[in-house]
Amino acid sequence: MILNPRYLKLLVLNWSQVCRTAQRLSISLSRLEDSFPLTFESLSNADEDLLERLDAFRVRYGDLQDSLGGKIFRSILMAEDESPLNMADILNRMEKRAILDSADEWRKYRDIRNAFAHDYPDEAIQRVNALNLAFQTSKSIIDIAENVYHYISRQGIELQRIARADK
Repeated sequence: MILNPRYLKLLVLNWSQVCRTAQRLSISLSRLEDSFPLTFESLSNADEDLLERLDAFRVRYGDLQDSLGGKIFRSILMAEDESPLNMADILNRMEKRAILDSADEWRKYRDIRNAFAHDYPDEAIQRVNALNLAFQTSKSIIDIAENVYHYISRQGIELQRIARADK
């Protein structure tokens, strides 16, 4: 398949952002592995260092999920001269390309991101649950980024590899 050069530059630029974010999320995962799973008590008694690492993790998880869903998936379709109608359409097309195992799985990641996007003090249990789910699913989101890499590479486009802290 020939990719539209007009959108290829945007795809490569967006990919660079995904690589940075995936690498930073991977670093957060390695820095937090001894702290998970979280409990209400462990979060309530967390020192400032742990809270800062959790904040970085939360932001990086959200940024990667958003960069893939909001930028990369659309960039791929535009580079292939396809016009997505809505997010459901985009996710279904990513599933057909084997970038996503399932569109429903991606929606779960988005829901997890949304669950901790707002910090309400009276919802500490929900925040703990959302952080635990995010930690459990982070490697899967990084794997999706790697699926993008492999898909685009099969199209003959050179992209930088994702550097993972766990390898």
